[in-house]
Amino acid sequence: MKKKTLSILSLCIALIVALALVGCGGSESSGGGGSSASKSEGKETAPVAEKTDFIWFKVEMPEGVGVSDSAGKNADRVQLTFPEDENGSADRFIPVWKKALTAEESHADQAEKKGDTFQWKDGGSVEYNGRTWLVGTYEDNSGISTMLFTDVEPGSVYVLISNFDQHKKEAEALLNSIEFPDDMEEAVSEAREVEISSIEIK
Repeated sequence: MKKKTLSILSLCIALIVALALVGCGGSESSGGGGSSASKSEGKETAPVAEKTDFIWFKVEMPEGVGVSDSAGKNADRVQLTFPEDENGSADRFIPVWKKALTAEESHADQAEKKGDTFQWKDGGSVEYNGRTWLVGTYEDNSGISTMLFTDVEPGSVYVLISNFDQHKKEAEALLNSIEFPDDMEEAVSEAREVEISSIEIK
């Protein structure tokens, strides 16, 4: 009877040890799986940069870039500002819609207006985020201003950027994220009715 009890006890102990080993293996494997799952979950939920919607264009706002209503209170007159310099003045990113001109015509129009007086220079073309822009630069008391022209429907948009090289990182972030609606005329008309102060800056 003693022997029987002992062999039953031995069997139980062997069983418990075997279960404990399987348990360890299981938790180890589950730990590894948990870690890779959380990694892949992290990738899936990576934050996507949101764009501020000014109605006639949308853009990601880099850190330090602000909004100005000095040209008018409504969204069709919005201007973006770069960080202020030591004198407290801020260079700008100013988009302008030209309903009746293509990008090429608008570029030629500005070249004629600025001409020799402002040392206009044709900068060829550049591409930002799949969109082609014609480039021109001119000089005045505030430094060198860069103008970029692109076609929209209808017409074209140019963006005036003061001292581009001093704000290259922010300026290129704006140009790489800016997008325009399919119907510019309708969007600009709507923007004329919306105050800049009512737009959520993201």
